[in-house]
Amino acid sequence: MGTLHEVFEYPLTRLDPVRGDHVDPPSVAIFETLLRKGAGDRPMPGLAVEWAVDPDGLTWRLRLRPGARFHGGDPCDARAVAAALERCRWGDGLPRQVWYWDPVETVSVVDDRTIAIGLRYPCARLPVLLWGTHTAIANPAAWDRLGEEFGIRDADGTGPYRLIAYSPDAVTADRVDPHVGPARITWSSAPDDAERAACLQDPGVDIVRYVERADVPAGWAYAEQPEDSQFTLSLNFDDPRGFGDLQVRRCFDALIDRERIVSAALAGRGDARRSPIPLADARADDYDPGSVPAMPPEQARAVLEALGWSRGADGIRCRADQRMSIDCVIQDTSPGRAIAAEVARQLLAEGIELRLRPVPLFEPFYRAVAEGPAAFISKWLWPDAMEAIMGFSRSDCIEAGGGNWQHARCPAVDAAFDAFLQAAAGAPMAEASAAAQRAFMTHLPYLPLVSTMESIAVRERVRGFGLTPRTLYPAYENVTIADRSPIGRRSKGAQDAADG
Repeated sequence: MGTLHEVFEYPLTRLDPVRGDHVDPPSVAIFETLLRKGAGDRPMPGLAVEWAVDPDGLTWRLRLRPGARFHGGDPCDARAVAAALERCRWGDGLPRQVWYWDPVETVSVVDDRTIAIGLRYPCARLPVLLWGTHTAIANPAAWDRLGEEFGIRDADGTGPYRLIAYSPDAVTADRVDPHVGPARITWSSAPDDAERAACLQDPGVDIVRYVERADVPAGWAYAEQPEDSQFTLSLNFDDPRGFGDLQVRRCFDALIDRERIVSAALAGRGDARRSPIPLADARADDYDPGSVPAMPPEQARAVLEALGWSRGADGIRCRADQRMSIDCVIQDTSPGRAIAAEVARQLLAEGIELRLRPVPLFEPFYRAVAEGPAAFISKWLWPDAMEAIMGFSRSDCIEAGGGNWQHARCPAVDAAFDAFLQAAAGAPMAEASAAAQRAFMTHLPYLPLVSTMESIAVRERVRGFGLTPRTLYPAYENVTIADRSPIGRRSKGAQDAADG
């Protein structure tokens, strides 16, 4: 069934659910998770084909697919799966388990095909952990053997595709199961907008992500949908200018016009909802953004003046020897630069200067924000938004293994997250979700900005591939390709993959 070539909008990261800086589409093809996210956020079989929950809700038992093996030939039995989950749970020797594992007390082997997950409290949200892309099952023996080379030289999973070659510019994988999907997939990186637009003229390319509808030629289908992602502005709570003061954060929040960001930076293609949860997420409807109104801009200006932040001769607010001139790390991507520039323009009009420093994705950016800048603007992209905002805002995630780079400390938000994780499914979970979102917007551990639209162009000869609401990346098992026209000029990623 031929080769599928997909062009992606940022550099591709190593294929390692533990050490990898990000989860890219190749990981979805090469690794499996125990469960898969189905329609209506219902759990579906993945590597686990059946599961049961004890009456007290404290133990989940998952039965693995019979005869499962890793690509390298090792059996994917309960012992291997439990070891893989422990790697995901504790990372690469972290001092605390990764935050989205917090409901879990134990992972144990019941028999060769069954694992048991013991919980600290009943957690109806556990399937979200088990289908999460950072809980993919990688061969622990290969992970130990290859060390830092795992996910680069080899990536031993149980998915329908096996890694052939990796570089940040291109990843190639071959089909393991002859009955599903294209025989080979190549994913290549084209961070530049013009380069991706040019790929639409390349007869060797089948799918291009993040393109403009106007650039899509005949013979291609175009689709877009709200993305389960969000751009945010984080202020370092330990900064001497007092960003740990809720009044100051509320002033920043009040002086940012989100509708204007969508209009000016995203050409109207985005969501200006003032909420920690983007509109695309299943929990968005739990919360009414009007329940926590923003401070009026005129009040924000008065508060800053009362706190001593008056405009200097150059228009920048000053207090004693301090200036509201703030170093701000941003993601060096097209939407990241455009959104940051508009936020900076708006705040400069209010006497607050953001000095923007673009840093490439992913590892360089994460390293830069971990160094504790005064501010940073970033975008998270996660399968389920509540788990994302917990990781980037919980007070107890400041240790390695968490994501709270801005040193936010909001105990009321932590307590609301805990209540959400312990809530029963249905109405109790909806109420707890709404309460957590209200607590977040009341205390602002970081400032939600806007959510973007994701877009994709797919050649009409490709069938069975497209955007799926509330799913981070589509699967490839059902993709078919009609006869390909002769290959002409190739994109750099495709040519490198072919030469490799």
